[in-house]
Amino acid sequence: MKRFKSWIKTGPNTVTIIFFVLALAVIPVILPNTYWQSIFSMTGIYVMLALGLNIVAGFTGLLDLSYVAFFGIGGYTFAFLCSDHFGIHLPFLLAIPVCAITAMVAGFLLGLTSIRLKGDYLAIVTLAFAQIFKLLLLNLDAPVNITGGVNGLYAFDMISVFSIKVTTPEHYSTLIWTCALLVFVVSVRLKSSRIGRGWNAIREDELAANTIGINTTRMKLYSFASGALIAGFSGALFASFQDSVFPNSFGFQQLVIVYCMVIIGGLGNVYGVIAGAVILSILPEILREYGGLRMMIYGLVLVGIMAIRPQGLFASIPGFIRKQKRPDKDETGALRASTDLYYAQKKEGAVQNKFIKQPMPLLKIQNLTLHFGGLRAIDGLDFNLYKNEILSIIGPNGAGKSTLFNVISGIYKSDQGRIIYKAQDISTLKPHMVAKAGIARTFQNLRLFNDLSVIENIKVSRFCRTKAFFPAVILNLKSNQREEKETGEKVRTILDMFGKRLTGYRYNQKVSQLSYANRRRVEIARAMATDPEILLLDEPSAGMNPQETEEITGFIKTLRDQFGYTILVIEHKLNLVKAVSDRVIVMDYGKKICEGSYEDISRNPLVIEAYLGKKGKREKKNNS
Repeated sequence: MKRFKSWIKTGPNTVTIIFFVLALAVIPVILPNTYWQSIFSMTGIYVMLALGLNIVAGFTGLLDLSYVAFFGIGGYTFAFLCSDHFGIHLPFLLAIPVCAITAMVAGFLLGLTSIRLKGDYLAIVTLAFAQIFKLLLLNLDAPVNITGGVNGLYAFDMISVFSIKVTTPEHYSTLIWTCALLVFVVSVRLKSSRIGRGWNAIREDELAANTIGINTTRMKLYSFASGALIAGFSGALFASFQDSVFPNSFGFQQLVIVYCMVIIGGLGNVYGVIAGAVILSILPEILREYGGLRMMIYGLVLVGIMAIRPQGLFASIPGFIRKQKRPDKDETGALRASTDLYYAQKKEGAVQNKFIKQPMPLLKIQNLTLHFGGLRAIDGLDFNLYKNEILSIIGPNGAGKSTLFNVISGIYKSDQGRIIYKAQDISTLKPHMVAKAGIARTFQNLRLFNDLSVIENIKVSRFCRTKAFFPAVILNLKSNQREEKETGEKVRTILDMFGKRLTGYRYNQKVSQLSYANRRRVEIARAMATDPEILLLDEPSAGMNPQETEEITGFIKTLRDQFGYTILVIEHKLNLVKAVSDRVIVMDYGKKICEGSYEDISRNPLVIEAYLGKKGKREKKNNS
């Protein structure tokens, strides 16, 4: 009982559960006839179908056009296992999970062959699978009758659940909507878990998700398989309810209907998707009395909804459910949170992690070379980064600085050379493996998860430091509860370091609504949440005014002095470089042209030439 209460507590709210249970008990009884009871049952099946597709298309952003095929696999598997067709008569409670698992395996296998494809290419491959599946259903009736062809299969075994025979429409309604409630709760649990956050990150920006430690290929496979599992489960219930299966029940038209339910409800919104499924299941029946005008009215309603609410009817439900605090009046004043933190800690005599050159570097770059066609983006680069050091990399645009970060973080693979981190060669590691090893980065051009809130952007970065998997998440085991609690505490600790810039009412604000400077802060916070040892900061003060630049300067010092980070920073603002750097490397045309203290490199003629050119160098010499 305690487990059930805990499971419900972190799933949908109590009001929602009570509403579902009351609807389950009352609606089948008050419906006027068996026809409407059948519509109610079919609505429950569509709710499950839409929730499953929402995992694939809504949570993860995959354009899967094969989804209805897994619905058919579940339905036909039930027909094979619970009828005289092959003489197999499995009990209902055993047949249902077999059908769901069969569809899941099919989804997993399709995913293995197609999951690296994106956008239109993924859509084409999955659509081809759906069409091939339907052709097989139509033609596998000779010489051996497997699917029944156009005539389908029918006359299945009478089902019973725990010795209760399911024979009446009311029984089927109760069974189907009980299953729909189960799928709903599982969907809510997944959405609010590390798994759901990982899927959301992939939907928003797959590359950024990879660089914070998410194995995007594996997570997309899990999404594919999870959606297929629910589709197969729904298909088995559909076959049992209809007492028959036909190829046309699993065609492209069904796919379009389910996609409309998800899109109109709001992609990724569990509650909205249910509403979309209910509306589109019942609306055609209400309009049936209008005869020939029925489909026209139905189409106009759909077009009207998408014109008025292109993001879906209920896409913003979480936004208006949350209680949002108003901003403080003095928040836009002389706010210097990170700078104040730096000087306050210094004044209190806190332990300072000063840079002391070690005999062994933490990160060693050896003869690193990368070509883009005939262009040498990085040309034989060598340098060391030591523990607790702040090393700045400067140089004109096109010098190869951001490309260097892309190679270190695993996005690009070098043509030559090695990257040694903690005495291990990480040159061949993928981005998510580099992040898990302890190297986090920000981007020159912001790559945030714009449709997620500030706190969600930071929470998702804890993915590589947590382990809760499907059983722990769905059953809300203690391990999952502990991880979620620790994640919440860690995230708030990080955000509090930025003062009012990212706290208070901004916790739940979408990052797309923040100022450019605050989005920069969110990206730094997101990198910190992966618990890295090395931070790669790519132009952290870009887009900030002088006051904000001073804040971020103090904050970078705090990261090293108080929290022990080793930092490699690319920056164009030389005042910041001068204030934070233990050493500076200057790059030009992919090569290191100078290395030393800021004072040394600022007087180096090669550096002056790189920034000003030979003509500018001569003019400067003449002026002096």
